[in-house]
Amino acid sequence: MSEAYPVPSMRLDEPRGEHVLIAEDDPAAARILRQILQQEGYTVTIAETGTGALRVLESGEPPDLLLLDWMLPGVSGLEICHLARKRWDPLRLPILMVTAKTDPESVYAAFDAGASDYVAKPFRGAELRARIAAHLRTRRMAEERRRMEAHLLERDRLSTLGLLTSGVAHDLNNPLAVISAHAQLLARRAPDEATAGQLREILEAVERCRRIAADLLGFARRHPSERAPVDVGEVLRATLALRRRDMETNGIRTVVSIPPALPAITADAHQLQQVFLNLVVNAEQALRESGSTMEVSVSVDPQRESLSVRVRNDGPPIPADVLPSIFDPFFTTKPRDEGTGLGLAICRRIVQEHEGEIAVATGADGTAFTIRLPVSGVG
Repeated sequence: MSEAYPVPSMRLDEPRGEHVLIAEDDPAAARILRQILQQEGYTVTIAETGTGALRVLESGEPPDLLLLDWMLPGVSGLEICHLARKRWDPLRLPILMVTAKTDPESVYAAFDAGASDYVAKPFRGAELRARIAAHLRTRRMAEERRRMEAHLLERDRLSTLGLLTSGVAHDLNNPLAVISAHAQLLARRAPDEATAGQLREILEAVERCRRIAADLLGFARRHPSERAPVDVGEVLRATLALRRRDMETNGIRTVVSIPPALPAITADAHQLQQVFLNLVVNAEQALRESGSTMEVSVSVDPQRESLSVRVRNDGPPIPADVLPSIFDPFFTTKPRDEGTGLGLAICRRIVQEHEGEIAVATGADGTAFTIRLPVSGVG
């Protein structure tokens, strides 16, 4: 059976509030450039010196596009172009030189330094807008291509992993059944309590192995989803009800915020509950170490195109070296007998199959997992 995988998509034909850095020492020219760009919906930062422009570039994520004057105090535009190209390729950071230096040698020097385009002063607003839009559109397309390539690589990796784990799980079940049957038979004939205790330990180990095999099969199999309009609030309340007694026993306080009359989403309710249950249980386990509160909330975006489910705990943060791998199959920080490392991988797969997104944020005040799902009839 062929398997459907969601492909990330994004609008490529309009500004998305991209950040444009303008390096221009002429206040009048900088003001005109800012006005042109803000009218198009871009976010604008202005640096009046070359040193200031470098400071912005080195402060974190680079802008989406750099408008660069050649003649700048401190560091020239040409030198900034050279330095920027050592870190970012033209598809990651388009650089447009905007300058009065229009002789052929200057034009050649600018492109040799890594400029993506060259706009002569005095510039025409319509032409400048068109050039900026074209470069940002190319940048978006490159970003989307990288996203899709990463998605396809992940799909192939998980598909191969699924085949392997399915085979291992099936191969485990038969010998486990034999071990369990003989251990139960021997337990009934145990000559003393010490022997009976050892046989109970064998049966407990068999049960742990069975749970691992079940997790492996759950990860490997892709059952057809039974999609229907779903009230996320109802699924969340049912999930919390399943865990209420354990949370009360462990002294965990829950703060629940689920608005009434949520818009419906088209989903498999059982798969969604599997995701919510996994996140809630993970939060409980984090709260064993420290903290006492779990917050579960649902919010709807202003356009009612999607809703977000957030499960937060005030326990210890996830270590920085662990965070990049947290959704990888078989990655776990739990003891061997407490988990297989498949829970969050399965969560991510289910959410992606529902055309949604899952993200994690962690810090000194705790950890929050957020799921965004499209509302029925949208996207």
